[in-house]
Amino acid sequence: MLSLIACDIRTSLRNTSIVIWAFLFPLIMATIFMTMFSNFSSSQYTSGIALGVVTDTNWSRATGLRTLVESLSEENSGEGSAETDGAVGSPEEPAEIDDGALFELTRYASSDEARSAVLAGEVAAYLAVDSNGVPALFVSPSETGTTSQAIIQAVLDRYLQGEAIARDLAKRDPAALASPSAVAALSQNLSGSNAGTSELDLLREPPQEMGRYYYALLGYTCIMCADVAKTLIERTRSGASALGDRCQVSATPPGRQLVAALVASWLIVMASTLTTVAYLWLVAGVSFGGRIWLTPVACAAISLVSCAFGALIGSLPGATPRVKDALVTICTLGLSLPAGLFGEPAVELGNWLTQNVPLLQLVNPATQASEALFALTFYDSLVPFAQALAALVAIAAVFAAGSVLCMRRTRHAYR
Repeated sequence: MLSLIACDIRTSLRNTSIVIWAFLFPLIMATIFMTMFSNFSSSQYTSGIALGVVTDTNWSRATGLRTLVESLSEENSGEGSAETDGAVGSPEEPAEIDDGALFELTRYASSDEARSAVLAGEVAAYLAVDSNGVPALFVSPSETGTTSQAIIQAVLDRYLQGEAIARDLAKRDPAALASPSAVAALSQNLSGSNAGTSELDLLREPPQEMGRYYYALLGYTCIMCADVAKTLIERTRSGASALGDRCQVSATPPGRQLVAALVASWLIVMASTLTTVAYLWLVAGVSFGGRIWLTPVACAAISLVSCAFGALIGSLPGATPRVKDALVTICTLGLSLPAGLFGEPAVELGNWLTQNVPLLQLVNPATQASEALFALTFYDSLVPFAQALAALVAIAAVFAAGSVLCMRRTRHAYR
């Protein structure tokens, strides 16, 4: 038996197609994901937003807003620059700022100059204050709906909310703001540095933009590696190939050949998935929630489904090798689509199916493979992980039962 398994492994690894698709292709896909989306991360923040301000007399009087905006730009020129720059007739170069500063300020002497700069795309938006001290934000049409506009608007809204709260408090209880310490405490609370709320982590680690695609890649590998078992099964079945006919009439019992082929394919797929997981962990930076030691269990279940599915395809009676290859390709693409591998539309489709047709996602091996690693990474409890593993084992059992029925029919047909 061991010699048969070793022979099947050597034969498979000499097959260039199996080596490329089972071992190299997942690593190539992971590298493409890393290269294309290396700058996109949920933890990445925006900085250096080009913001213009109209530094007229009204801006000088708006001490609170001016101090807030200049503090977010971390200027080195000091607080007095706002008043002195207001008399200049042309816009100045933006002040030198730190790399992490939120705003990159450019000052303009009039609203007309600021509006022209916004329309020309020199700044994303500009702030102006009217004679009543009310600030107004003017956004470039090209920046409408962008992250930069949302950040600027959020800062302005926060300031206006704090100003409204302070004004209402002064109207209701004038003595409450008489003490400088009370004013300082209120300012600190409104700024968010001493908020009365605490941040709660609902997941084991913050979600990453590319995490979904990495997990879906393993689901894709699960179905794609079914070609390994399919090829080995064809080598042992009569009617599939000339080699299969010779193996059937050899001295080795067909059952022993079949078991050896399944074990060899499981070991090969297991090595493929473990290699992909190790690459994602060491190179792509996927932490798997600090549970890397449990990933071999997931890989074992994924490999089991892959081998059972490949055995089912390889044992189909009356199907030619080309038809079986086409079935593996179609199933790989079709089952990987709801797992979310092919971009944002695929992710949205998978989310819609999970909400509206959960049974369809439950019986999809590619989806359950990605869900197992997703649960392992983000959930504190191991129950969702165990449920995904149970679903994978059940799917493998169904595929195995189907392959047994097909093999029985084939054996009796060729007696």
